[in-house]
Amino acid sequence: MTRPTGLTRPTGLTRPTGLIWGAALLGLLNAAPSYYWAFGGDALLPSIGQWLIDLREAMPVLTGLALLGIALGKTCAAIIPLVAVHALPAGAAGSSRRRAHRVLWWNASRLVAAGLILYGAVGLLINTGLLLWPGLSLQDPAARLGQALLWYPMLLLWGLVLAAGLHRFRATRGV
Repeated sequence: MTRPTGLTRPTGLTRPTGLIWGAALLGLLNAAPSYYWAFGGDALLPSIGQWLIDLREAMPVLTGLALLGIALGKTCAAIIPLVAVHALPAGAAGSSRRRAHRVLWWNASRLVAAGLILYGAVGLLINTGLLLWPGLSLQDPAARLGQALLWYPMLLLWGLVLAAGLHRFRATRGV
């Protein structure tokens, strides 16, 4: 029995997996500064906030470990969708346990995308609102600018690209 042509799996780097790879790249780019800061770097640190600079001066080891944990979490969030798409076989050929693992990784990927979109959008709106609010004096304007122009938009973009890739992958290959 032959498979209908509409159900064949495309080979190579297709648009859906390209989007997922792009999202992974955005996630790893977002994680890179956290690794850098965890090991003592300070470039762009004011764009996070003076509170982090003060905390790192007061408790350098604990802050470094916390930043390392954040970086590892971002790395996992970037890699989980790649595992869901590439490392786990799809369809009825796999065992029920493999299908369950694929569904678990797939749902984790969807949660990552939703969380990134929500967190990025809310942070972007709040920080942009604080910057644009007339007459409001900010305690840390460098941090507000960094949050509004760099960090939250990057999280939002990461989530949107990941969501688009997951949606297209599911539409073309199914999960």
